[in-house]
Amino acid sequence: MMSLRELTEEYLGSLKYVREIPRRFELGESADIIALVGPRRVGKTFTFLKRVRKLLDEGLQALYVPFDEPSLRDVGVREFAELVRKEFPNGRVYLFLDEVQEWREWDFNLRWLHDVKDFIIYVSGSSSALMSSEIPSRLRGRYVSKTLYPLAFSEVVDFDVRTFRERGRVRALLEEYMRWGGFPEVWISRSREKITSLLDTMFYRDIIERFRVRDIEVFRRVLYHVLANYANFVTYRGLRRFLKGVGVSVDVKTVMNYVSYMRQAFLIFINELYTPSRRRMELNPKKIYVVDQSLITLFPKSKDEGRIMENITYLELLRRREPMSNIYYYRTRRGEEVDFLITRQGHPSQLIKVTRTLEPEHLRKVRDALQELRLREATIITREEEEEIKEGKHIIKVTPLWKWLLGLS
Repeated sequence: MMSLRELTEEYLGSLKYVREIPRRFELGESADIIALVGPRRVGKTFTFLKRVRKLLDEGLQALYVPFDEPSLRDVGVREFAELVRKEFPNGRVYLFLDEVQEWREWDFNLRWLHDVKDFIIYVSGSSSALMSSEIPSRLRGRYVSKTLYPLAFSEVVDFDVRTFRERGRVRALLEEYMRWGGFPEVWISRSREKITSLLDTMFYRDIIERFRVRDIEVFRRVLYHVLANYANFVTYRGLRRFLKGVGVSVDVKTVMNYVSYMRQAFLIFINELYTPSRRRMELNPKKIYVVDQSLITLFPKSKDEGRIMENITYLELLRRREPMSNIYYYRTRRGEEVDFLITRQGHPSQLIKVTRTLEPEHLRKVRDALQELRLREATIITREEEEEIKEGKHIIKVTPLWKWLLGLS
């Protein structure tokens, strides 16, 4: 096995072959373990390698260790620590441990590395098992998760929008973004083959292999049905009925497990109804959102501009989410849906409706929701329309999607 420093330098050499799209994302530094999580191919490894290069250039001690290297998966933690000290006998060492979930007994190993106080530790992986809400109890209080999502629209717009020229250019760029999404490789190549390859990799490596799914074709049917129904309501029993309709018999528990696998692979996100009752929340339909709108292009019959806009908005809300805040959908007393309600410390804070064009019914839904939630302002995101509507004490801001995504509204 090559030395850890040689391995680090080998991977650092790949930086010169990568076309960089600057990310508005900071790893930061902490006495706790910092976990960088998220789907495949969003730039987690590149983010680590750039940080390692910077630290080494500053004369600090750093190593990049990819645990998807077969020779490293079964290395014991004390042996690993000795290998690190062989490279850097003295002083604190920055460790960047990639795909750490592949390391046997990774949670115990990280606790040991953290507790000996010799290392500043960063880890990454493509599994939500590394998220702070799902980590094993032995790591509680030692761990902070940061999620890296596909490129935001603000990250592909590398110019200031000041005149009609830039406004026209940014509108054209939004058309591209709605089609090709934010996976860096896909954005650069504009390749449908890249999208297909990415989905296949997530399908087999992050789900089939990891969860040992036995009936691959049944799972594939569920997956494709869920992806095609992005930004729509789904229920587990409804998914079971769909399978029964195509001649496949599975129980609800299996369907629930399949959806859980998709979530843990960061392939989909689920949004729930806002209600004080946890039971009512669980019984009501969920809304499914896909990790990137490029995957929608694989299902041409599902390409709907309004739903794509809603999916993009949800992903941006995830990027902007603050600590102690959550995202839900809201249903008025009339039974009508408003797409997003953001709560802060459990209290309603921000109301957002997404629609391609503004219609009177949209205003009515938002107005009802404002009154019921006792909120003063709401936002309606449209394709092009822009205005501010004042009705008594309520203010409804109508703003184009591009402007909202760039934080200009």
